[in-house]
Amino acid sequence: MAFIDTEENQYSQYIENRHSQLASEHGRDNVLIAEVDGEVVTLVGDGVGLIEPLDITTTQFTEGIEIDGHRVEPALVPLFEEPVPWFEGNHDLFELTAGGIGKPCALSPTGIVLLDFGKRRFYEDRVERYATNDTLDGIPIVATEADAIASGEHSTWISTDESSVWTYEYVPFVEPVQTTAQLETQLEAVFSNTPNWDELFEATAAVYEDEMAEMRDTDG
Repeated sequence: MAFIDTEENQYSQYIENRHSQLASEHGRDNVLIAEVDGEVVTLVGDGVGLIEPLDITTTQFTEGIEIDGHRVEPALVPLFEEPVPWFEGNHDLFELTAGGIGKPCALSPTGIVLLDFGKRRFYEDRVERYATNDTLDGIPIVATEADAIASGEHSTWISTDESSVWTYEYVPFVEPVQTTAQLETQLEAVFSNTPNWDELFEATAAVYEDEMAEMRDTDG
């Protein structure tokens, strides 16, 4: 089967023309085109045109996307993809175990990573503490962010060069965050000063919708 057309409609000629074009490029057996609920779905790959499907359905992309195995609300997507700019201007968010104030630098459905950056000449004592201890005030010291996330535990690590020090702390969430309400609850427990949640989520939802509209225009 090369293409599926549920009935004679406005898409019929388009499907036939598109199939002819792609079949010429990729081979007839390697193209499958179907019209489902007013959407034209195109598959190109080895042998896809030989299948005999009983049914084909499509799902509109309206409930966010899957991040780290968790499907999240659309308003959360921009926060998880790039959290730093969304929390700018919210100072004193989190006091690190090592001292100093951490700002969000990574955010996922399972936890948040906070960062404090400074010149090394002010942090030599901290560098020494990380080098000579396994824990810091009961918080495990790990080597990397990957180690912290893999452990699933509240943990901390440090990165240095000759002039600078980066101090990180990973705080896991009690349960995976998939909704704005869940994220608000989890971060209220972590931060000492929180953003205006209504304004934040309205802005991120708008960004998500704009990104989806651009994708639809590009695909169209």
